[in-house]
Amino acid sequence: MLERETATAALAGYAAEARRGAGRLVLVGGEAGIGKSALLEQCERDLPQARWSWGACDGLSTPRPLGPLFDVAEQLGGTLLELSRAGAGRDELFRGLLREVGDPDTLDVVVVEDVHWADEATLDLVRFLGRRLHRAAVLLLVTYRSDGLAASDPLRVALGDLAAQRSARRIDLAPLSARAVHVLAGGSAADAATLHRLTGGNPFYVAEVVRSGTPGVPGSARDAVLARAARLSPAAREVLDTAALTGSRVESRLLESVVPCPSPVMDELIASSLVIWDDSRLRFRHEIARLAIEGAVSFHRSRGIHAMVLATLDAQGCDDDARMAFHAEAAADPPAVVRHATAAARRAAWLASHREAAAQYRRALRFAADADADAATLAELYEGLAEEAALLDQWQDAAEACERALLEWRVAGDRLREGDTLRRLSRISWNMCHGETVAAEAAVAVLEPLGPGVELAWAYATLANQKML
Repeated sequence: MLERETATAALAGYAAEARRGAGRLVLVGGEAGIGKSALLEQCERDLPQARWSWGACDGLSTPRPLGPLFDVAEQLGGTLLELSRAGAGRDELFRGLLREVGDPDTLDVVVVEDVHWADEATLDLVRFLGRRLHRAAVLLLVTYRSDGLAASDPLRVALGDLAAQRSARRIDLAPLSARAVHVLAGGSAADAATLHRLTGGNPFYVAEVVRSGTPGVPGSARDAVLARAARLSPAAREVLDTAALTGSRVESRLLESVVPCPSPVMDELIASSLVIWDDSRLRFRHEIARLAIEGAVSFHRSRGIHAMVLATLDAQGCDDDARMAFHAEAAADPPAVVRHATAAARRAAWLASHREAAAQYRRALRFAADADADAATLAELYEGLAEEAALLDQWQDAAEACERALLEWRVAGDRLREGDTLRRLSRISWNMCHGETVAAEAAVAVLEPLGPGVELAWAYATLANQKML
């Protein structure tokens, strides 16, 4: 906690304000490895009387919609947990969380870590809470990486929105000074000045370089992490590799089902300081460490491990299709990718996480041919992608996906869906300012011989609208 006294005091002050009923949303930013999690863990030790609940966004290629909310629901229980298990819509879930932490006699501290990986719905959840905390005994702590954010990044837009909220406060953690690095390097052979220059004062980089014990100073934290991992026994390294491929936090039940985890091996892992035991889960101390270990696993071994994780999650009844799709893709299992990615896309769309929905549809389509998907399945996937791309204002992508869906419905011989897709394509073309009504007229021509129906009604309405305009 070197040079973190100001941040620690600020958090204590915000907690006191929240305890008096003036809730606070605190945005804790800084580069990867700067000590955001360490700061919050210190705050937890300083506030033992508060009720803490932790959620985190995972660095999967496609984020799990509302993942942090579901993490918190498991810890808080009550109505919120019931809603999450019942598949409630996001508005109900948002209100359920607010009700669950609304007790004026208890200071609730809700942590959402790594929102730079957040899906749309999670960012909306933070906005929702930020507007409603100013009269509640709630301290909402949100951490994010501030390095590498593009100007158009959704998180940067969200941060701009949140800055205007009366409950919002901000803490930006800076790198350590050369003096602090000298203190951290005390007792080691590392030259403090060189160490500060190589690491830029990043506490994690500094600590990893010092702890590695290798001759000289490694050029990156990755080398330091792998140097420490190399000292583990083969059994411990197998567990570590499996954990790194599974995620930042791995349930003990899952890990033990995939790879042998005898107590001596787990003790060895904990002693390495790469991971810690956190509420029946194995958790990497830093995401950088997990990424370094993950990157060192060979492709052949990685695919096999992902396949075992996928099979274990399936046997355990995992209903998180986004997670299942991630492991299915890494395991090169096309049928599983199509099945889980499609379900994940629909769930993300229901929760209004449209970027994630589109990504899952694209994932399913990448593997659809290898999964021997029929024309109707392909058409539905392309239709779903077209809908999500349109909602994201990606009109060219929407048009191309809709045209592919139209071709597949024709192959499938489904005239009703062909006509309805023509109607969708006409709307997309109109939004692209093409201005013609050819597709809308074609939709009517296809659907009229099939008789009255909802699809024909929509086609008439669409054509009428375009004629009017």
